[in-house]
Amino acid sequence: MAAKRCADNLVSTRPRKVMRIVINSWSRFMPPYIPDDVMFNILSWLPSKSLIRFKSVCKAWHAMISSPCFIDAHLECSKRNPSILMVPGAYEKQDGENIAFMMGLYKYHGGKTMELVHMQNFPQGIGVWTRPVQCNGLLLIPTMNHEMMICNPSTRQIVFLPKVSGNICTGTRAGFGFDPHSNKYKVARSFYQRDSETQELVCKFEVLTLGTNAWRQTEDPPYPIDALTPVHVKGAIYWIVCSSLCPDPPNAFLRFCLTDEKFSLFPCPPSNVKSVRFTEVEGELCCACFFSETLALEIWNCSGGQSLEWTRRYVIQIPPDVVMKYPVERPPLIVFREKMFLLAFKKVYRYDIETCTIVELASKVSDFTCYEPYLEKEARDLHLFNYAESLAPIREFCEVTSVC
Repeated sequence: MAAKRCADNLVSTRPRKVMRIVINSWSRFMPPYIPDDVMFNILSWLPSKSLIRFKSVCKAWHAMISSPCFIDAHLECSKRNPSILMVPGAYEKQDGENIAFMMGLYKYHGGKTMELVHMQNFPQGIGVWTRPVQCNGLLLIPTMNHEMMICNPSTRQIVFLPKVSGNICTGTRAGFGFDPHSNKYKVARSFYQRDSETQELVCKFEVLTLGTNAWRQTEDPPYPIDALTPVHVKGAIYWIVCSSLCPDPPNAFLRFCLTDEKFSLFPCPPSNVKSVRFTEVEGELCCACFFSETLALEIWNCSGGQSLEWTRRYVIQIPPDVVMKYPVERPPLIVFREKMFLLAFKKVYRYDIETCTIVELASKVSDFTCYEPYLEKEARDLHLFNYAESLAPIREFCEVTSVC
């Protein structure tokens, strides 16, 4: 009997039973449809490093993660669980000046553990930078050479801002904040020039709206501004009056409103000593008053309401070895994250609010506080502050000069 040809065999269109079993078994493990709003809420709580990778999943995720509403929602979630960012300043001598060719940004997780967030290269070198100013996850980094940069550590983008006006005094007095009315970021800067007639120092002021190419000079401050780093709280930047250039300084801060770009006086806390440090804590203005004789540090905060009421939150007894003796006695810088962190000349201390004790976290040269672990160089400065991650793009501000 002749064998049947293959063409004579009818091919059944019915799937095989084994295939149906496989398909049915897989369907039991397939996840159900997740609504867009649920996915939006889930992703908004993830770290920025993961979200940047998730942009490559599909076009829909890329569009959602890149949208302004998602960027704002992610920032608000990040503010509820901020981290501590450390920026050690390691420099090299070149022609008698300190020049930096790299800048490391680190997250502090407790103990002596740090996570390298970003290492920024500067092939041409930059000058010694002063304390960075943080606003909504973006950093303003000014240098002693009057250079200014905006950096987003999460997206690893950095831009150089337009050239500033000349300043005959050393140091940079720059603030950085967000104007909620115009939804624009602004950089405000004070500088000094000599009067052409009297030859006296005159404090000037200028503002740069990010996204524009020129600084705008505003009205002069009513009092000369100190070189200490200002702080931004709720659409305003607060500055300390320079008492050495003002014979009769007021018992108030200078408040610069980012909306109308006008100055006003903001009363200091009712302490017996002058306020010399302030910062932003949970959306409120926080001020430190240091008693040099008793080595006591008072922490005040202001609710910022209509009454402008100051409240003394803590009185901390500072050990003598914590106080900076050079150039002048100043209280440590206050940084909050669940507990209080104090920074004093390359040493970090943690203050336990419940037990009222101070513990030194690092003091040796090899510790992270005064050593740049990536560059293996001793750091001249250490900057420490609260930080919330942000996905905000900074390409729109000006030309991005470096992306790593």
